[in-house]
Amino acid sequence: MTIPGFFRIALSLLSCSLLMTGPVALAQPYPSRSVTMILPFGAGGTSDVLMRMIAPDLSKAMGQSVIIEHKVGANGAIAEEFVARAKPDGHTVLVTSTSIATNPSMMSLSWDPQKAFVPVMLITSVPLVMAVHPQVKAQNVREFVELAKRQPKGLNFSSWGNGSIGHFAGENLQMTAQIKLNHIPYKSTAQALNDVLGGQVDAMFPTLPLALPHIKAGKLRALGLTSPSRSSLAPDIPTMAETGFPNNEIETWFAVFLPAGTDTAVVQKLHQSFKSVLNQPEVKERLDSQGFRVIASSPDELGRFLTGQMEWYSRLVKAANIKAD
Repeated sequence: MTIPGFFRIALSLLSCSLLMTGPVALAQPYPSRSVTMILPFGAGGTSDVLMRMIAPDLSKAMGQSVIIEHKVGANGAIAEEFVARAKPDGHTVLVTSTSIATNPSMMSLSWDPQKAFVPVMLITSVPLVMAVHPQVKAQNVREFVELAKRQPKGLNFSSWGNGSIGHFAGENLQMTAQIKLNHIPYKSTAQALNDVLGGQVDAMFPTLPLALPHIKAGKLRALGLTSPSRSSLAPDIPTMAETGFPNNEIETWFAVFLPAGTDTAVVQKLHQSFKSVLNQPEVKERLDSQGFRVIASSPDELGRFLTGQMEWYSRLVKAANIKAD
């Protein structure tokens, strides 16, 4: 064997060795630094409350600190675009709500949610409650519908913006009950709620945890829940279906997504971390006490769920001619 031939063989073997061992040697465990959870709505909102309740346990499960960052605006689209463009290494995570399913039907986006993100987990859902000011002469949904039909100009309802989940709930009731309601959009949930509490607006569809203290204090009257079943948080409040108005099941849900292109092992690790936290009895009890229904879906289940939600909201947007702010 010639010397050059020997070196060629040696270099070939060395190259093969590097190809086989290089990625393993260079791979870093996930997560290798703090993980930032990007939320599309402001501090004090339902998604913020949810994440702050589970962030300490999630940090322990992942072995790294969990940072909560808010990127507010455009009904969640700003936060969604930020994560869609982030490096797909698992350290920038989108924790969003129903807006990711509704936005594509209401605004022009530079990305497709089903292509720009990898689904991780549907964490929880929270029912909305149809609530009215005590001066409204309706003790239940049917009486409210009859009252609306007798009002030439219609009753009104507030929401935290055009295209918000509270707006969708009001529009859906109008179609299923065949009534006319005047929508009054506000810049925030707090503003929308305050004017119902003050009697300037007749009704609203806030999340149950947000409305319950005011319901218990007699400042709001609950007429029906938009969930498929009653809530353990308020077992005396019937569902919309129980009051005679089915097809009004609209819940706020919260889900976790990663940028497209994220390694499958990273997706699985993040999913397992969330699952281990949500399976803890004390965490479940904590969430249940605030009105959150734990779901903890698989990534595939979230993918199918998102598809169904996008199709359903697309039909509602077209039927009610809903446009985002």
